[in-house]
Amino acid sequence: KFATIIHPGARISRKAVVAEGSVIFPGVIVGTRTTIGRHVIANRGAMVGHHTSIGDFCSLMPGSNIAGACEVGEGTYVGMGSLVLDHKKVGAHSVIAAGSVVTKDVPANVQVQGVPARIVRTEIEGR
Repeated sequence: KFATIIHPGARISRKAVVAEGSVIFPGVIVGTRTTIGRHVIANRGAMVGHHTSIGDFCSLMPGSNIAGACEVGEGTYVGMGSLVLDHKKVGAHSVIAAGSVVTKDVPANVQVQGVPARIVRTEIEGR
C-alpha cells in the first residue's frame, strides 16, 4: 500500500476523495464532491473546484486553479499559476504551461499555452 499524505494546512472537503499515494501540500483547497486520483501531486496553493475529477498520476503545480465540474485526464501536468475554467475537459498526458488560461476542452497528448490557451505541440515526447 502507498501512503496518502495530506498536510494539515490543506483544506479538503469531507465529501471529496483523495486516492492512495497522493501528496497534498499546504494551502491546497479541494472542493466538494471532487475526486483526486492515485499518485497525484497537488503542490502549494493549488485549488480544485467542486464536482471535479483529477486522474491518476497528475501534477498540479503551485497556484494552479482547476474550476468546478472539470475533468483532468491521467498523467496531466498543470503548470504553475494556470487556470482551467468551469466545465472543461483536459485529455490524458497533456501539458498546460505555466500561466495559461484554458477556455476550451484540451485533447489528449498535447501541450497548450497562452491566454487563451492554444495547442503549441502535439504528440508530447516520451508519452
